[in-house]
Amino acid sequence: MLYYQEPYRKEVEVKILKREGNRYLLSDTILYPGGGGQPADRGYAICSNGKFEMRHMGNLWHEIGGDCRDEKIKIILDWEYRYYLMRSHTAEHAFFRILENEGARMGKVALGEISSIIFEGDVSLEDIMEAERKVRNMIKEGRKVRAFWIDKKEVRNYPQLRIKIERIKDDRIRIVEIEDHDLSACKGVHVRNLSEIEDFCVVGVRLGKKKEVKFVVGEMAREKHFEYSQKLRKLMWERNQSMDSIESYIGNLERENVELNEFAKRISNVVDFQIEQCGELKIYSLYLPFGDYKVLQRRAMEIANQEDAVIFYGLGEKSVVCVAYNSRYQWVKDEFLKLLRMRGGRGGGKGNFVSGSDRDPESFVQEAKKIICDKLIQLDGGENGAH
Repeated sequence: MLYYQEPYRKEVEVKILKREGNRYLLSDTILYPGGGGQPADRGYAICSNGKFEMRHMGNLWHEIGGDCRDEKIKIILDWEYRYYLMRSHTAEHAFFRILENEGARMGKVALGEISSIIFEGDVSLEDIMEAERKVRNMIKEGRKVRAFWIDKKEVRNYPQLRIKIERIKDDRIRIVEIEDHDLSACKGVHVRNLSEIEDFCVVGVRLGKKKEVKFVVGEMAREKHFEYSQKLRKLMWERNQSMDSIESYIGNLERENVELNEFAKRISNVVDFQIEQCGELKIYSLYLPFGDYKVLQRRAMEIANQEDAVIFYGLGEKSVVCVAYNSRYQWVKDEFLKLLRMRGGRGGGKGNFVSGSDRDPESFVQEAKKIICDKLIQLDGGENGAH
């Protein structure tokens, strides 16, 4: 295939061997059909009657978005898209070989503008950052990359080969080699030298049993490194910190945050709700600048399920407002949501509990109490009317 033989070729003229509807069997192609985490190439068919989008579906069959009656067509490759994927794919090989040496086990690769590797294994954040550093160094060194084919029976001659042999159905296996670093079985399209990647940057990490690393290459990687550097320096300088002290500074903030959350939980468990009587209905209310959402929800629901009551509360730092109500007062939900919308907020809930967001939770609670009491008096025909 030309996409292997001449991976840098941007256009070619080929013969149409067969046609079935909008599917065309071509004599050759420069369009990679996709596989191994690398998406299919984007391309265009140039026919005598127009230019049409096309894609390689495999086995030289192509789908063309138009009626091409010629004996030959010209294929134009979306080179920028393909070249970015080539660089990303080669970067993934270089990067994951390092993680694999630390115990990572490959799960899934998805290449794109922001590429993703999902894997398992005992790999730390420090391992990931060190792998990034090593890849950037290899890019500067300009390590060579080559691809070649071997017979399946020759696999034993390559003990360092990264391969899942049980997935290989063909008798011939394509190998991609990064100079003095990696050997991988791969059908993807790669660059000839790591220097073409230009730069490499990890832009996201998710740890856990299944881990994920997201990365970018090229100019985008350079921009991300600069952006992260700028944000870190701004963070340090605004707080009068240095590189040596910023980690301990953030560690202290995290410990203080844990202590604050514990304090908020204790307060939320013991602070008293204000209670006002509106006819036979009790209206409970509470506003806390800081509080524990789950603790307050549990307390509010306990009251609502035991008493003829409506319970409002707000949390300042989270801009959260909530209401719990006895199931006899289902109309409370509509009034609560109507007030939220009037104030530019939104919310929802299940059963007899509703929550939402509001810019000023303290004033919301006060306004909501009045609306509910006025509505109740209107429904009852008077403050002391019967339900």
